Amino acid sequence: WNEILSFSTDSYMSWQGKKITDASPTRYLRFSSGCGDSGISELAIYGYKVSELSGEQRKKTSAKPAGNSKTKLSSGGRVGFNAFIDDPITSIFAAGNVREYHNLNWLIDSDGKIRFTQGSWGDMDSYYTAMKEQNISIIPCFQGGSSYIYGSEDYPEIAVPKDADTLDPKSYAIHAQAMYQVAARYGNNPDVDPDTLNAADSKKAAAGLGLLSALENCNEPNKSWSGKANYYTPYELAAMCSADYDGHEGTIPNAGVKNADPDFKLAMGGLVGTSTMLDYLSEMKLWFDYNRTDGKFAVDIINVHIGPDEYNPENSAFSEKIRSIQNWINENAPGTELWISEYDVPMNDCVIEGVDNHENEVFQLKYAQRLTRTCLVAIKNDVDRITKFQLRDEQSGVYADSGLVTYKGQWDKKTAWYHISCMTSVLENADFCDDLSHDGAAVYRFKDRVTGEIIDCVWSPTNEEKVINDFSMSVGDSEYAYLTMPSQYAEGTTKNLEITDGNITVDVSETPVYITYSSSEKNVVNGKGYYIRPADICLSENKETEICDLSAAPSDAVLNQFYRMFDEPDTMPEFIYSDTSSLLNPETNVNRSDITCYADLGGTYRITGFGIYDTYGTGKFSVYDANTDALIWSSDMGGYMYRNMSMIAESAPTNKLKIVKGGGDLNELAIYGYAVSDKAISGDVNADGEFNIADAVMMQKWLLCSGNLTDWKAGDLFEDNVIDIYDLCLIKRMLIEK
Repeated sequence: WNEILSFSTDSYMSWQGKKITDASPTRYLRFSSGCGDSGISELAIYGYKVSELSGEQRKKTSAKPAGNSKTKLSSGGRVGFNAFIDDPITSIFAAGNVREYHNLNWLIDSDGKIRFTQGSWGDMDSYYTAMKEQNISIIPCFQGGSSYIYGSEDYPEIAVPKDADTLDPKSYAIHAQAMYQVAARYGNNPDVDPDTLNAADSKKAAAGLGLLSALENCNEPNKSWSGKANYYTPYELAAMCSADYDGHEGTIPNAGVKNADPDFKLAMGGLVGTSTMLDYLSEMKLWFDYNRTDGKFAVDIINVHIGPDEYNPENSAFSEKIRSIQNWINENAPGTELWISEYDVPMNDCVIEGVDNHENEVFQLKYAQRLTRTCLVAIKNDVDRITKFQLRDEQSGVYADSGLVTYKGQWDKKTAWYHISCMTSVLENADFCDDLSHDGAAVYRFKDRVTGEIIDCVWSPTNEEKVINDFSMSVGDSEYAYLTMPSQYAEGTTKNLEITDGNITVDVSETPVYITYSSSEKNVVNGKGYYIRPADICLSENKETEICDLSAAPSDAVLNQFYRMFDEPDTMPEFIYSDTSSLLNPETNVNRSDITCYADLGGTYRITGFGIYDTYGTGKFSVYDANTDALIWSSDMGGYMYRNMSMIAESAPTNKLKIVKGGGDLNELAIYGYAVSDKAISGDVNADGEFNIADAVMMQKWLLCSGNLTDWKAGDLFEDNVIDIYDLCLIKRMLIEK
């Protein structure tokens, strides 16, 4: 930029004029003021057009497509919240995706190395592994500045050394090299040059762990209220993004996420202030146009903080704001993802003077409804992710009611947690299809990627406690319809709906509910995460050695180690996803290695999860179905002095587990699941609770020696203790007659 004139605003309520005597042709002008309020009310520019834009000029500033294709998360996967590394997994279970607040100063140690553990309270490897195991997509947001980068403990948020040129991408070299390290370790490229890795702690250098697909490089960079030291101008943010993206086209060594993993994605820090958002993005694009040889808008994810400004999200300006940003993306950086990484909803109409909002049932219900409906509107408008601010309440102040659970250390789940969890559960594999709203009801249609089933989400888009009674909906060609609604269960409560003349009826309220249409009958089970305490444990499978019924410690020292895993059930949550604030910490420790026992469950169960109160965050632990020796779950015990909870795919029905403890210490083990009938469903050889074509396929593969039968007894239709071609023929006949 070359200065062409300046003037003082020292006139009162009058026009000033200046003539440029040596004007040269230009396409862009920049106006700046050294004070917060220049006092200028209006500006007029005079001149004449020298020429139209040349082809070269148009090419230079044309839209550049995104370098990577969009991440196609399911509708349930798009919904989540902001969380911290020390938030318990029992609270995080509700998320389809998580934005992890992660201070940059935690990441870079005093020697410039990258800390992948945060003292005793957070191990990034274990945390991101747990998220992946629960099918929760996570993006860390590396917010704030760094004492190492700035050279002082009193550091600003702009991540450059003191007195560095904030418009030079190379000033952000340390920041960009830190982003490289995160992408190298947690991305999907195992071939990163090991000589470029820079891990601190006791962590071994690693690459391509496959735990993350993106990161966010700052938070609210345009917060004008926080002073210039914490405010990135559009050019400054563009310069940092260019460094964080690919080391400013490779000019900074070992820097940028793309140089660690070409498929890894960079999200820009979430912008605030909708009135200036598009101008800010346009100025970033201008910097990219003229400072990168490829002109690429060097982020994969444009990230904003917006939400509804009215009590009904559907009728607010929320959709219009989203569309304006989507239009800007299509015109300037097509293919770039859009993420709303913070949102909240207005609640002033529900506040009652003198009543704590946590005790105000109307407040809690309305909050849950509005949050859920905001997510649905965002999904309809093709927002790639929407994460609520935030998972947990603050203990006091303006954010005391902003969470889905209560404050840190308490973690009690609020009504909104169950509503969000129900939505992410039902829509876990579903994609938005169409808005079929009619007769006063909002109806959003989804299709399940796995089953092909249609799911309709239905609610009244009002704020008057309105209920539309006996709302009729066609089931099409489906033979069954199931209603799922938020309840005390994380996945909601489901019931069968009666179909009459091809239609079902439901009472529609302001709470979104979900109707799934199916061609096959489902085995409906509400509540799949109950705590299961074994009836007894023994070191021998056939119970030839001492048996302990857990009422008292056994005499055998090894068996006593397993007794200690179950002797304090009140220290583990009753449900795998339930509250933990009232639980005491366990006291008895298990420290022997390479031991095995058998746990008789006292009935037949499907196992859906496990919980370990871990001690030191190291070790090995495995659980098998004792009847088939099939591995149900294993853990590296990566938690330090906390409850390490894991949801798993439902096991086949079993009444006995084999528990194998390798190294490492733990305090308590919890088993979760639900009881099933001892009697197998005839023909249900894959033990999924239903008899269908999948069972015939499994049996045929088994007969051809290319598969296994989960429950062979269910396939023994001749009851001769042999599975053969005759049983397969009977199964096929049963399917035809079904």
